[in-house]
Amino acid sequence: MSDAIVFVCTANSCNDGPWEGSHDAMAHCAEHPDHGYTGRPRSEVDADRVIPATATRKRDNRNLQHKGHPRGALAQND
Repeated sequence: MSDAIVFVCTANSCNDGPWEGSHDAMAHCAEHPDHGYTGRPRSEVDADRVIPATATRKRDNRNLQHKGHPRGALAQND
């Protein structure tokens, strides 16, 4: 992700953000059904108040029903 892009809430009445990470903007907007977010160049927003991105954990999102095995894609020698 480019350091030149930050994410902002597009709701007219919302003053939260901007965020460095899209996952932070997504988490905010998921709590409010009428909110959405988009990326903006950092130069268009107040760069002094950008919220740093939070760390995310790597997740295994492979199909867990792979070949019908209960361990899914994690199964060995199926």
